[in-house]
Amino acid sequence: MGNIVFTYDEQGEYAPREGFDFVKRDNIAAIIKYQEEYLLLKYNNVNYSKSLVTGGIEKGENMVDAVKREVLEETGYLDIDSITPIDCINIFRFFVEHKHQNREATYYPFLVTLNSKEKVDIADLEKEEHECIWIKENEVDSLDIFDNHRRMLNNAINE
Repeated sequence: MGNIVFTYDEQGEYAPREGFDFVKRDNIAAIIKYQEEYLLLKYNNVNYSKSLVTGGIEKGENMVDAVKREVLEETGYLDIDSITPIDCINIFRFFVEHKHQNREATYYPFLVTLNSKEKVDIADLEKEEHECIWIKENEVDSLDIFDNHRRMLNNAINE
């Protein structure tokens, strides 16, 4: 994949906090699309904005396998047509409330196109943490999502 397109430090409630070390992590961001809709996660127990499906790349795991694993774990969707890298790699620095740590995350975004909304059940822990919501492409600009997620989503739509 390409070079870093942008770096962003979160502001406000999720800005990095003094007294906490930064934990660096390579992550995927899955922009999941079915027809003219995009999937976001809405968190239940924290005050996060809506989010793309994201997750760390495990040691020895390639990015596409990480995308498949995270999409399945967090959403249950498995009828994937294609996984395409998006040229919008970014470094995002923020405070992870539920882990009580500052994070410096490098995000490698991918457009994940589904053939159908066929899915399997996800783990109860995932269900307690978040729910999947579908939004229409023309609603993207009005979404309450992290700025770097908005930029990755817009890049996916415009590529």
